[in-house]
Amino acid sequence: MTGIAVLFIFVQSITAGTFIEDGLPESAKNTWTDVHGFIAYPVMVFSLLAAIVAFRGLRGSGAVPLMAGLLFVATVVQWLSGHAISTLGMDWVTPFHVALAFVVYGIAIWLSIASARLRREAV
Repeated sequence: MTGIAVLFIFVQSITAGTFIEDGLPESAKNTWTDVHGFIAYPVMVFSLLAAIVAFRGLRGSGAVPLMAGLLFVATVVQWLSGHAISTLGMDWVTPFHVALAFVVYGIAIWLSIASARLRREAV
């Protein structure tokens, strides 16, 4: 589940870079903003699924369940901050939204590595 979440996080970061570029017509920016926002839903869903799997099956696996829960919470906060920017016009939130994206990436990568290590140890 974490790997799929990471894939959608990566796709979301590509769409973010595309729609904020200068020189794009406003209609294109709006389209890329919509695509970027839509991709947030599978990020949250797969982060939630990863957290559920971690809490149910990996309780004795150190920080993995905690970090999986933190990934889900961070993706929801990321989604809320994105809505504050696009829906409420709170452009001052953008630096926090971008910084949080790096945190989400970091947690997701850490979880991917930790879960791969757990799979190798189980064999």
